[in-house]
Amino acid sequence: MTSATALLVGRDAELRVLDRALDAVDGGASRALGITGEPGIGKSRLLGELAARAAGRGHAVLAGRAAELERDVPFALWVDALDGHLDKRAVQGLADDELADLAVALPAAARITGVAPAASIERHRVARAVRALLARLASARPLTLLLDDVHWTDPASADVLALILHRPPDGAVLVALAARTGRAPALEARLQAAVRQRLADALDVGPLARDAADALMPGVGSTARARLYDESGGNPFYLEELVRAGARTPGTTPPAGVPAVPRSVLAALADEIAGLAPQARLVAQGGAVAGDPFDPAVAAAAAGLDDGVALEALDAVLAADLVRPTADPRRFRFRHPLVRRAVYESGGGRWRRAARR
Repeated sequence: MTSATALLVGRDAELRVLDRALDAVDGGASRALGITGEPGIGKSRLLGELAARAAGRGHAVLAGRAAELERDVPFALWVDALDGHLDKRAVQGLADDELADLAVALPAAARITGVAPAASIERHRVARAVRALLARLASARPLTLLLDDVHWTDPASADVLALILHRPPDGAVLVALAARTGRAPALEARLQAAVRQRLADALDVGPLARDAADALMPGVGSTARARLYDESGGNPFYLEELVRAGARTPGTTPPAGVPAVPRSVLAALADEIAGLAPQARLVAQGGAVAGDPFDPAVAAAAAGLDDGVALEALDAVLAADLVRPTADPRRFRFRHPLVRRAVYESGGGRWRRAARR
């Protein structure tokens, strides 16, 4: 994980939260920090900046990232973050039962110590062992642990992380995690509980302000800047890709008012769309044709679904944060115009024919 300081603009308030968390850990306290937001909003950039600032203060910095393809691999997140950093010195002082529980999650623990993994997998005991390991790693100097994309994490890793948020390690340990809003509700709830207990800070990262976004569009005229900002919704990844692509890419003709989508953005959004159940995807595609904002009844008609089925499927689209409510309870809006275009494209020719009717 690398710092993206040069591209991190308009985040002064968020950076102050990072510094406060680091100050607390420098004072000897354990702290958690949760960063949530939509894809491309800058969560990983903030983690990268946190890594750079922690290293500048002399912290030991470790990082792990969850992966969608490893959601069925128990403790994969903790293996990625910790397994490669274990040696005899790191585990020195841990009790044999802690080492046995640690070896359940981290293969290196068994290899280094010769202690066999515990016969039964009890996640609260694994969490206790990981907590003891983090405290041991922070005994010489503060430790900052960065966990990215935790919305993809496997259930075993998520349970251990939730337990660590509930009962933090002893000593100067900062555990920072980043997740897409709404995609890890149990962990988000546990994080908010830790915030209420004053054990954690939470950042819900929003769009860039218009003046901050201008810094990502050097050499772009004012009229084009305004259009690009509106099309990106202030999302820095979308904005940078629109600028890089010249804001227009060849492809099918979208409905009126729907921007073209650079292939890099389209690929990122395709992952979100692919995660929808079939009927939810149909409703989203129907909404993309119906307009922005759209009436669910019109989207249901375009999708060829009964209103009741469509409304139930719409709940899944809302949960995925592809669309959002408006002030009018009968209408919904796509998260960004680019999201609408990506959803529209995902339907193929069927939707283009419907749009011309």
